[in-house]
Amino acid sequence: MRVAAYQAPYLPFGSWDAVDLIASQLIACESAGVELLCCPEAIIGGLAHESAGQSPRDVALTVDELRRLVAPLASSPVASVLGFTERGSDDAVYSSAVLLADGDVRTVYRKVYPGYRTVVSAGTDLPVVTLRHTPLGMMICNDIWYVEPARVLAAKGAALIAVPTNSGHVKVDAPTTSRLRSRGETLPVARAVENTVTLVVADVVGEQDGRRALGCSRIVDPDGRVLAQAHPDETGLVVADVEPRRRPHNPRGWDGHLNPDVSGEYAALLGPR
Repeated sequence: MRVAAYQAPYLPFGSWDAVDLIASQLIACESAGVELLCCPEAIIGGLAHESAGQSPRDVALTVDELRRLVAPLASSPVASVLGFTERGSDDAVYSSAVLLADGDVRTVYRKVYPGYRTVVSAGTDLPVVTLRHTPLGMMICNDIWYVEPARVLAAKGAALIAVPTNSGHVKVDAPTTSRLRSRGETLPVARAVENTVTLVVADVVGEQDGRRALGCSRIVDPDGRVLAQAHPDETGLVVADVEPRRRPHNPRGWDGHLNPDVSGEYAALLGPR
């Protein structure tokens, strides 16, 4: 299966320009034989910097509103994962991603670990859907820092995990930049190897309002090999052929119960601290 990650420009909060940008990428994907395009977190509408007074509610869309907005993309034979801020029926806001395939929204995923100090609510479901015979799951940005989402998706049979990401929150010349870049490059490898899955990570790149995005888009196979990666200063497509099926289950790393003293101590860590 040929997949792509779109390393998009770091657009201003409130911009809807991404729809036209994605449309051009889908045309390029069709020419390259790509079947799935992963786009960044909040590519539709931009990511709010709440500490700077921006409110996610200002760009939040219901799924039906999003469906109408991205209607020009629905005719493409290339499936796409699109990040946006969702306004739920409960009036809560979520960092979400939809799988747009076969002319309509196939599924919606809500980020399960939205982070600290945010009005964005946490999702609760980790769906796996079949796309062109390939079991597909989704995570969003901060989710990759946690072991649980990828493990749950793998346990449900996912062979491929799309990871819309938005690193456009690092202050220019911040001392943590190199550390965050290293983790942006290595966490996908860790999750791929731990769970024998392929990860497709789509990030943003560029600077605005004193912040810099890290541009860590990449495609990582189940052995942790980086099949393709973006230049950290350039927009564009990252394309690779990936395994369309889940490999036979390898129990190593999943069988911690064989040493109950260790697995019990680990389980205790998952409780409140």
